[in-house]
Amino acid sequence: MKKNRIIGIGMIAIAVLTLSWYFTNRFSYSKELPFYSVEAGNHDTLTIGVIGDSWVAGGKLDSILHFELLEKGFENKVLSSGSPGAKSRLIYQNIFKEDGEDRSSKFIVEKDPDYCIVLAGVNDAASQMGSRFYSYHMILIIRTLLHYGIKPVIVTCPEFGVRETIEDMNVFSKYRNIVSAYFNNHGEIYNIQDYRRMLSDELDAENLKDSIILVDFDKVCSDYHKCPDYYANTAHLNKTGSIKLGRVIINELAKELSPAEIR
Repeated sequence: MKKNRIIGIGMIAIAVLTLSWYFTNRFSYSKELPFYSVEAGNHDTLTIGVIGDSWVAGGKLDSILHFELLEKGFENKVLSSGSPGAKSRLIYQNIFKEDGEDRSSKFIVEKDPDYCIVLAGVNDAASQMGSRFYSYHMILIIRTLLHYGIKPVIVTCPEFGVRETIEDMNVFSKYRNIVSAYFNNHGEIYNIQDYRRMLSDELDAENLKDSIILVDFDKVCSDYHKCPDYYANTAHLNKTGSIKLGRVIINELAKELSPAEIR
């Protein structure tokens, strides 16, 4: 009996330690990574980088951005690196992974683009990582790009079906995220506006708003439920939505491009 009790206590202790490690690792913030050396670029064509999650992966926006810029008279080159399922922490860390490593986006920085579009937040919001987690890593991304003389083009946390996405998850992920919402967003599942507000506040606190181009996703869609023609599923745009997003980004970017950049 005593032996069974000891075994039981041991198993409980192991389970508690395992869960503690899991949640600590899941919600830990990335340390600020050291900058690396990059040779100055030598291109005379407007170059745009795009980094982010599955909304970027597979070159979903490349041709849209390229041809929208051409239509406005700007010769250009678009480079992208997207990581499906990536939260803002991984998108930041990917910038520092060596070329050839899985999900590395270091080559974007090494190509010395004039601008870099950052599209992130869907996985942070769906996984209920918390607005501070999201804004902290977005600020790190912005600082990194600015360090290399690249102007960040930041798309605000995209609108999507947060509740619907979580509802479609497996049982463990679904209830893990519901519980996480109680700790990170007062139990409210829909968190996009909180993520946007927190990032805006952090940008103000760091005096960074004048150093970036901020693209308001509401210009694409302000309410997921009112834009059914733009979404392939609860968490991803379809081709029509991607075209709309690309046009909104280019309209904001074009305001900053000078006639000298028209080739």
